[in-house]
Amino acid sequence: MRRLIYILVLLLFVSCYDDKGNYDYEDINTVAVELDELYSVRLDKDTTLTIVPRLSQFLQKDDKNLSYVWLYSTINHNFYGLASREGFDTVSIEPNLRFHIDPEEKNLKYEHFFRLNVYDEITGIEYPVNTTIKLIKPYDGTWMVLHSKNGHTELGSIEYIGANIVVNEDAYYKESGKRLEGKPLCLGQYTTSVKYYGTGSGWNMFYVFTDVAREAGVYCQWKKFEKKDSLSRMVAPMAQAGFDFQHVEMMDGDGSASALLLSNGVLYQIPRAGKVYKPGSGLTGEVKITLATKVMNNALLYDEAGHRFAFYYNKSDGLGVKKYDPLYFNEGEENSDLIQSIPVRDGNATGVDPNKLSPDQKVLYVGTGYQFDQGWTSTYAYGLAKSNDKCFVYEFNPRGFTYSDYVSFNAYYQIDLPKGLDENACFASTPPYSGIIFYASGNTVYRLDFKQAGGKATAIYTHSGGKATKMKFAKRKAPGEGVFAAYEFDLQRSLGVSFDMGNGKSDFVILNLSSTGSVGANSATYPATQVYSDFGEVTDFVFI
Repeated sequence: MRRLIYILVLLLFVSCYDDKGNYDYEDINTVAVELDELYSVRLDKDTTLTIVPRLSQFLQKDDKNLSYVWLYSTINHNFYGLASREGFDTVSIEPNLRFHIDPEEKNLKYEHFFRLNVYDEITGIEYPVNTTIKLIKPYDGTWMVLHSKNGHTELGSIEYIGANIVVNEDAYYKESGKRLEGKPLCLGQYTTSVKYYGTGSGWNMFYVFTDVAREAGVYCQWKKFEKKDSLSRMVAPMAQAGFDFQHVEMMDGDGSASALLLSNGVLYQIPRAGKVYKPGSGLTGEVKITLATKVMNNALLYDEAGHRFAFYYNKSDGLGVKKYDPLYFNEGEENSDLIQSIPVRDGNATGVDPNKLSPDQKVLYVGTGYQFDQGWTSTYAYGLAKSNDKCFVYEFNPRGFTYSDYVSFNAYYQIDLPKGLDENACFASTPPYSGIIFYASGNTVYRLDFKQAGGKATAIYTHSGGKATKMKFAKRKAPGEGVFAAYEFDLQRSLGVSFDMGNGKSDFVILNLSSTGSVGANSATYPATQVYSDFGEVTDFVFI
C-alpha cells in the first residue's frame, strides 16, 4: 500500500513537470463607482438634487458597456431584504440621479436611502454603492442670537451645514423680509408633544420675546420664521391683567415637561401646548421670584422678597387631548400646583436653612447641577450666593422636592470668594460636571471647583477684550442619540458666552469643553473655540 502511494505521488510530480505552462492571460475590465456617503440638503425651498456618481474603468474608454439602476427606500439600505411593496422602488435607470424635494409634501420623510447598481455588460459583474439623502430643516441645530443693531432688533443665527458654519447677522429679516418690532428681551425653546404649532411630536418650539406683546411669541424657524402665535394671546385669561409684557426676562424649557417664564419678579409656567399660567404660591409673606431654572421636570427658584429658595413642580403639565390644544384654557386642570418651600427631609444638610437664608448672603445664581446617575430625574440643582469674602453653594436633590424618601437639600459648601465673582458675574452649569459651576467676570471665563477644600477657580478662556454679559450651555438635558449629530460636539458641554465690546457691539463665543471642564479639542470639522463678531448688542441666545 505504501509503495502504491509513492508511485501515485511520482506520477503526479512528473505530470506537473511536463506541463510547460504555455498560458495566455487577459486583463479583465473593472469598474470603480463612488458616491458620497451622505448628501445633506437644507430644506428651505422646492428643489431638485442631482447626484453624479464618480466612475472609472480599467479597460473601457467610454461607458457604453454600463447600465444603471437606482433603487430607493425610506426605510433603510437593505433593499434585497425587502419586498418592493414594502418600500423600495426602482426610480431611475440613468447614470445621474435627479431627486425632487418638496418641503410642503404631506408626510415628508427626512431620510432617503438609495443604492446605485452599475452593471458591466461585458463581464457580467454588478457594482453596488449605497448613499443617503438627509433633509435638514433650516436652523435645526443652530445658535440663535437676539441683538440690537443700528436701531433694529435682529435675530441672528450660527448654522452648521456640512463642512461650513453659516453666520447670518439677521436671519429673521433675510427669511421673512420683515423687521422685528420692539426692543429685544429674550429667547426661549422647549420640546413639546403638541402638534398645533408644527407637525409630528417632539417639536422644537422656539420663542422670541420683544416688548411688543403681539410680536413676542412662537416662531417656526424652518418656515422662514413664520409667527405661529403671539404672547398676548397665549397668556391665560386670569393672568392677563397682571402680566408685564415689557419685562419678560427669561424663558427656560430645557429638561422635560413644560417650561418656565419670568417677568418682573413673577413666575409663570408653560404646559405642553404653550399656554402661559401664573401658579399660585404656598409660601408665606411677599413673594418675588428673581431666579429660576428647570431641572429636568422640576424647577428651583429664588424668592428675593423672602430671601429663600423654593421649588415648583408642575404635575398637571398638559397631558390629555384637550391640554394639547393651545386654545383651551383651564386653570383647574393645568395650573393646580403651587410654588412651595424646600421640604424638610431626613438626611438634609444641616447648619443652614435654605428657606431662611442668612441676611449677609446675596444669591446670584440658580442652575441645573450634576446628573448623579442614569435616571433622567437624578439631577442636582445648584444655588450660589456670596457675602463679603465668602461664596456659598447650595446643592439640592429635586427628587426630594416631591418624594419624601429622598433628601431635598443635599449639601452645603462654603468657600473663599473666588477672583472676580461678584454681582456683575454671569454663571452657567450643566449635568456632566460634578462640583463645578462656570462663571465669567470681565473678559475671562472661570471653572469653579466648589467641592475642593477652600474652592478653586481656574481661568479656562480669556477673550480679547470686552465684558461677559451672559452664559448658557446649548443643552442641559442630553438630546436623543443622533439628534443634532451635525453639530459634532457634546451639547451639554457646549458653552455660549456673549461679550459686550462697547459701541453697541458684542462678540458671541462658543466654547466646546472637555470632560474636565477646560476648552476641548476641535471636532472633525469645526474648531472647539468659535468667535463671532457680526452681531450688535446681544440680549440673549439659545440653541435650537
